[in-house]
Amino acid sequence: MSQFDKYKQHPPAFFTRMVGVTYGTFAIILDKLQVALCNHHCEKPKRKSGKRCCLSLAEQLLLALLYLRTYDTLLNIGIQFGVSESYAQKRYTFTKMLLLRCLNLPDEQALKDAISGDKSDRRSGSCRCNRTSYRKTA
Repeated sequence: MSQFDKYKQHPPAFFTRMVGVTYGTFAIILDKLQVALCNHHCEKPKRKSGKRCCLSLAEQLLLALLYLRTYDTLLNIGIQFGVSESYAQKRYTFTKMLLLRCLNLPDEQALKDAISGDKSDRRSGSCRCNRTSYRKTA
């Protein structure tokens, strides 16, 4: 049983809490990702075929969304999906590149904001920490 199938067995509210998107949104993103993957293969045809990817496109998308949602180490996410840390990094990077293309987003922060539905700009200086310097009193 794939990791995606395990997540689909849970109630929709659990899926949304863990992944950050609903089933419907996940399916829409997956469809766009399939189109982007086909376009990528047309743009850059392979000279040689290597070993086939052991993760389905849905699992690759799930891996990327879980990483963006939790920022857990890729070692832990790789163990969860049954792949090595370096392979999880490779699949995350490739999936992120395709997601940025198919959703027309400039960077990873915009992707995270689009996935989570957060429209605020985090670079606008909305940090609540006190930036005053403390002087040593004698």
